[in-house]
Amino acid sequence: MAKKRGLAWPLENTQDSPHLFANARLAWFYNWSSDNRSDVNLEFIPMYWSANKEDPAQFANKVRTQGAKIILGFNEPERREQANMNATDAAHIWKKYIEPLANEGILLGSPSIASTEEGLNLLEAFLSTGCHVDFLALHWYGRGADNFLRFITKAHERFGNKPVWVTEFACTSWNAGHPVSQEEINDFFRQATTKLDRTSWIERYAWFGATRHLDSALGSGNCLIDNSGNLSQLGQVY
Repeated sequence: MAKKRGLAWPLENTQDSPHLFANARLAWFYNWSSDNRSDVNLEFIPMYWSANKEDPAQFANKVRTQGAKIILGFNEPERREQANMNATDAAHIWKKYIEPLANEGILLGSPSIASTEEGLNLLEAFLSTGCHVDFLALHWYGRGADNFLRFITKAHERFGNKPVWVTEFACTSWNAGHPVSQEEINDFFRQATTKLDRTSWIERYAWFGATRHLDSALGSGNCLIDNSGNLSQLGQVY
């Protein structure tokens, strides 16, 4: 558990500190960027979100300076409101700026895709250009631990049985009018993390989200921090 379980820390959460989670259960964190703004005693994993947010050459130089051992790729490039990239453009940037980092011993996480056929298809097109990745980075939101694990396994098998990092996941109906209960979230969490911890090819994972408030459609029951700025019940378990 200690090696796998990590923290997805939103940069916009300036109310709280990652130090809330500085305990033996967590080993790493990321914040959807290359800027490590915390001195928390967890391994920081930089992400190259997209060329729209950061120059790729500057990103590569920054992670070298940081001494990073691992990086994460583009954030949901298949989605217009996220990295918003096609496979050809993503592959061009990757081969020119990101892939050379592998020659320096840095492990490369794939573009982080959402749990849709659109995401899977973009990743397939990206990899078909010959781009090198060391592991798959996947996101999943929905209901049912079996559905969650089925998607992860499908991606793992589709892309050459590469190791998997689940860098965002939560239990949600995506319906603010009919949210899932805290009991269902807790049950999903227990089943999912048990399976993640026991599956050898799943290397790391991070629950969403480490914040006091989440979009009403996603559901506040997934928050790891309560309204007072303390760990929620789920956050304490995590």
